[in-house]
Order: sequence, then structure tokens, then C-alpha cells
Amino acid sequence: MNLYAAVESYIQIKRSMGAVFSSDRRVLRAFALSMGDIPVAALQYERCQAYCRGDGPPTRWWERKDQALRGFFNYLVARGHIEKPPLPDHGPRIQKSFEAYIYSRDELQRLLDGTVFLHDFRCTLSPLTFRTLLLLLYGAGLRPSEGLRLRCCDVDLGSRVLMIWDTKFFKSRLVPVGSDLTKALVAHANVRRDLPMPAGQSSAFFASRHGNAISLAILERCFARLREHTGIFRTAGARWQPRLHDMRHAFAVHRLIEWYREGADVQSCLPLLATYLGHISISGTQTYLSMTPELLSEASKRFECYAATGAVGNGHE
Repeated sequence: MNLYAAVESYIQIKRSMGAVFSSDRRVLRAFALSMGDIPVAALQYERCQAYCRGDGPPTRWWERKDQALRGFFNYLVARGHIEKPPLPDHGPRIQKSFEAYIYSRDELQRLLDGTVFLHDFRCTLSPLTFRTLLLLLYGAGLRPSEGLRLRCCDVDLGSRVLMIWDTKFFKSRLVPVGSDLTKALVAHANVRRDLPMPAGQSSAFFASRHGNAISLAILERCFARLREHTGIFRTAGARWQPRLHDMRHAFAVHRLIEWYREGADVQSCLPLLATYLGHISISGTQTYLSMTPELLSEASKRFECYAATGAVGNGHE
């Protein structure tokens, strides 16, 4: 099999499995152009390594290319086209400097209270719309894009269930919500009915004052202004500032803390959290669980209880 056909075959298989595969697709097609349409058995170790590496110390882009090629080469090995991947046994390792920002409950309240000042920002979102959307992103752990794509017909307030369609990896899921969040959604829905409905019940649930869907870019700009207004930021000189997507991280960490405090079996609960967040596996959820001082404290208390009694849970034999 020649390289061009092998790359396209691999891309089609990955996409049929639900992967968006956009960045890896670009990497693999660029790799094929660099190597030429040669037989895959003729791929050389030195040329493949040179394509990944470039000059200087390891970079994220080097790491990304290495990961994309390893997946492709493993595919070729599994089908008997090559004997082993023409890359080193271990890929580049670079220090991970990014960490999600876990909002404290006080910071979350400041953000919610700060939405009343949106009028001063000339934002296309009404304060109620923005506040309800923030409540939803934190209270249900949604991705910002999932909240914005909600249609009126996707929000079943009677059953307290949200229908999330064709999200990451083209998956859909049902998301139950609590009573307090439902009340906030009901209040928003009552106001939403007075706005234009250009697509009927398929219109955006969170809409601008003209009834149109809100873009993610507009939402993130409004959030950046809100965050600055409320004074929520990382220490001076930090490369990344708190993001809208970090609401989802805060939801996951706070849920874990509550389970510890309730004496729940956290390991048994993690698959439930993964399902609720729409992750394929627990490993996807674990990336959301930053070790905050509050979480570390609760985990330490659980360990102390276990060490003293030999029982995991509420401390009773």
C-alpha cells in the first residue's frame, strides 16, 4: 500500500468512529506530501523523526505531530503493512504548564452578581440571559458551545432534562438538572417567549435581544469583560487567565468535594460523573479534576479516616 492511500484510509476509519480528527488529518496529509507517495514499507526512521522534530527543544507541535503519526503507524502495524513504527520508542515529553482555573464559590457568586452590569458593556446579551447561561454551564457542567446550541425544544423543564445533541465526538446525551437550576431556567424561558422565534421551537434557547443565536466569540468577549469587572484573575504575569470553559472544570471538582463530604464511594461515582459530562471514559474526566487545596483537604480527611478504621466511606466498619 502506498502512503497517500494509507493516510486517507486511516482518516476515513477514524472519522467513521466519531472522531473530528481535523488537526491530525492536516498533520498526516502534510506528512504524506513531505514523504511522497511511496510504499509504506519504504518509510525511513530518520526521515520520519526529522519530520516530527524540527529544530530546538521539544515543542507542543512536535508532540502533536508525534502523537498523530504514532496512531497512524500503529494502524499500519495492526494491518501488517509495516513491522514496527518508524519512530523512537518514546515520544517527546514537554512540561505541561497549563492548568484549568477552578473558581471558588465566592468567585462564582461574584460573576453571577456582576452580570447586572452588562448594560454598561453594550453587550448583546441581557443580564438575565448571561446569568442563566453561567448558572447552566456551572450547574450542569456543560461546555459553552453545548449551552449555546440548546434549542427551545431541547429543554424539557417539566422533566428537568436537557437534550444535548451532536457534541464532541458526535455524541448526544440527556442531562438531568436539579430543582434550583430548573427554577432559573424557567425564569429565563418565560422571558425568552417574548423574544422573536425565527425557527419556532427550534430557535436558540439562549438568544440575543433579537432572538438570534449567540456566537461563542461574543459570549467569550462578554465573559472576559465580566471577569475583569469582578476582579477575577490569575497572579500577575500568568500566561492564561480564567476561561469560560473553566466553569465545567469547577463543576467537576466541586462535585468530587461534595462526594467526599457526603462519605460517598468516590471511585464508584467517577463513572457517573464521566457519563454526565459526556466523556468516553474516566480518563477524560480525570483531566478535569485539578487538585485544589479544598479537594486535597477532603481527600486527606478520607485517607485519615481509612487509616484509622480501615474502612473507606463514612468511617464506620
